[in-house]
Amino acid sequence: NNIFIGIDLAWNYNNVTGICVLKNNKILDCFTVDNIDEVIEVVKRFPNAMVGVDAPLKVKNATGNRDIEINFLRDYSSKRLGAYPVNRQLLTKNHNIIVGEKLCENVVQVLGETIFEVYPHATIMNCFHGSVLPYKRKKGRNVAFIKEQLKILENYISSVVQGEFKKDLNELKGLRLKHYEDMLDAIVCAYTLYYCEKNEFKLYGDILKIPL
Repeated sequence: NNIFIGIDLAWNYNNVTGICVLKNNKILDCFTVDNIDEVIEVVKRFPNAMVGVDAPLKVKNATGNRDIEINFLRDYSSKRLGAYPVNRQLLTKNHNIIVGEKLCENVVQVLGETIFEVYPHATIMNCFHGSVLPYKRKKGRNVAFIKEQLKILENYISSVVQGEFKKDLNELKGLRLKHYEDMLDAIVCAYTLYYCEKNEFKLYGDILKIPL
C-alpha cells in the first residue's frame, strides 16, 4: 500500500510521541500521542506499512555504545553530527522497559521486518541542508532562533511532501512548540523510508537507515 509511518518516539514511557502517516509522499495524518501504548495501537492499524522510528529498537549492550552508534559516528562526527549513547543502563534508569523494544515486541507479528530506526538529523543533512540544522533546544538557542530553524525545516519538508501540516509558529510556545517539533520529526522519519525506497541509502547494522 506504500504506507510509511514515521515515529518520533519518546524515550520515556509516558512522554509525547509524534506520528506521521504517509501514502507515498502524501500526508494522510500527522499527530501526537501520549504514551507508548497509544503508539502501538496506531501502528497495528497499518499492518502493511513500513515504519521508521527515531529511537533505539534493539539494545543488547549493558553500557557504552552499540556498534551502530560507533559506526555512525565514524562517518558523521567530522560533520559535527553526533548520536546519543545507547545502552540498557542508561535507558532503564527511570523505567524498567526500553520503549523501542516494547514497540517492536508488540508489532513485530504485524509488521515483520519492516520496522527500522531512522535518524532525522542525518536525513535533513543529506537530503536538504548539507550540515546540521540547529532546530533542537540547546543552551544558547532562544525561542526565536528555534522558530527560525523550524521554519527552514518546514520549507524543506514542503518541497518533498504533499499535504497540510504547517502551524503558525508565532502562536506556538512551550509544550505546544515542542509537540509541533515532534510532529515535524515524525514527518522526516516517514519521508526517510519513502526516500530510501527510491534512492541509495546506508544501512547500519540491520536496523538504522540513512539516506545518501
